[in-house]
Amino acid sequence: MITYKNHTKIIIFCPPKKVTGGPEALHQLSDKLYQIGIKNVFMHYLPKRINAKPKSYDIYKTQEISSVGDHPDNILIIPESMTFLVKKYPQSQKIIWWLSVDFYKILMDYRIRRQSFLTKLLYHQVDKEYHFENIPNVYHWAQSYRSSTYLKNHKIPENHIDFVCDYINPIFLEKTIIKKDLRNKTILYNPKKGKTEISELIKKTPELVWIPIQNMNASQIKELMSKSLLYVDFGENPGRDKMLRESVSQNCCIVSGKNGSSAYYQDLMIPDEYKFSFSKENIPTIILKIKSVLNDYENHIPKFSDYKNLVLNEEATFEKKLKEIFKK
Repeated sequence: MITYKNHTKIIIFCPPKKVTGGPEALHQLSDKLYQIGIKNVFMHYLPKRINAKPKSYDIYKTQEISSVGDHPDNILIIPESMTFLVKKYPQSQKIIWWLSVDFYKILMDYRIRRQSFLTKLLYHQVDKEYHFENIPNVYHWAQSYRSSTYLKNHKIPENHIDFVCDYINPIFLEKTIIKKDLRNKTILYNPKKGKTEISELIKKTPELVWIPIQNMNASQIKELMSKSLLYVDFGENPGRDKMLRESVSQNCCIVSGKNGSSAYYQDLMIPDEYKFSFSKENIPTIILKIKSVLNDYENHIPKFSDYKNLVLNEEATFEKKLKEIFKK
């Protein structure tokens, strides 16, 4: 597997100015490597931007590097959205961190179409993409059980795959007493995910109050979740979704779809009775479950304890895994 030496540079590639689950995981990685005593850790933002690190990630320790050399001792952490970098640095050790399988497919399709156009235009255009070739110094981190399955289906050897999952924003892990007002029947959702499904549910339940989580920082989201009884999610969930994990940390029940990683119990560790394949025929059943949770929260919430315990231990698991990989 990866060979780490004291003079090794670990360079983490990251898109600039993005405040989403993937970039946060990459900043968490930098911070945690510093915490366990690894010093030569750098962020390299692509494309280059001034003030590339979002202010909300100031809680994570990072150091930026402006250029990347190609050396066998270097370890490059490449998010799945940037697999075009794999062949650019042939000598370096490379880890592709699979944070979002679906995002990879979308970007890869776009780049292949673009490359095909350039090939026709320029003739002998070299294929610069990585296509799961057997390259000895390329390794893979699966952020979810779903992504590990995806890698195995693409014939990646198991000894080139490690399970490395990020964790929720530390503010959600602070120990606070959560007191729910059972009269608060509001339902939380992410308006950027599962838009069609959520809009159908909202349309069919005019008597219920649905609150979108948007234009809020982590503290505001935590406060809202700590007061609410239920979080509903029918998004694609290409990896282990941050907002699902944040909601259960604040003792929210969950009703979800079966898309992406949500289909796997290993990724969304809630009983199957709270997961639904969305269809117009299933809408009445989904609404019945939603109302049951709102009206009988105290009997539903104990069923989410396994998932909550998993989420609350993810930071410690993340740290332990990094020590295994880099401090053997």
